[in-house]
Amino acid sequence: MELQILSKLKDEVKVGFVITIAEKVFLKIKLTDERYADGRKALNKCWTWAETNGISADDLYEVIDNAECTGISEFAEDEEDLNIARLWSLLVDTVSYTAWKAYKKENTKYFPQALEGIKEESIIIFMESAVETSFISKDEIALMEQHLLANYQISDDKIVINRESFIKKITNNF
Repeated sequence: MELQILSKLKDEVKVGFVITIAEKVFLKIKLTDERYADGRKALNKCWTWAETNGISADDLYEVIDNAECTGISEFAEDEEDLNIARLWSLLVDTVSYTAWKAYKKENTKYFPQALEGIKEESIIIFMESAVETSFISKDEIALMEQHLLANYQISDDKIVINRESFIKKITNNF
């Protein structure tokens, strides 16, 4: 996706796109995996922000890193299967990008150190990382980009994000 086009999309649309990619990759985690509930909760919190801005940036960030060392970043570090570790890293990136957008919307002057390196171009790196998991292809992401641009007007500030509708429009049920 070109940065010029990307920069004109509403932040919630960009976040929804990132979460949709993460949702597709997250399908590889089995319901019986003890970490599944935490991953699902992380994605749900991201959707809450994309849909209503109904969660604070701090609450989003706590999903990644917290004082109890129970954030989802621990899952990537502890995983032995490289592809599953990449999946968890992608989930961390999803929450990080969402939290970064939330902090910006809250006009926070100083972000947590782990988020300081995030910028608009990070979405391109995110898409490349998603492909590296081997759970989604470059062609699938390109198709999702096409559906995103076809369904969401670049300058439309009145867009309301609804998780089910957004995923359906972006993935076109593939």
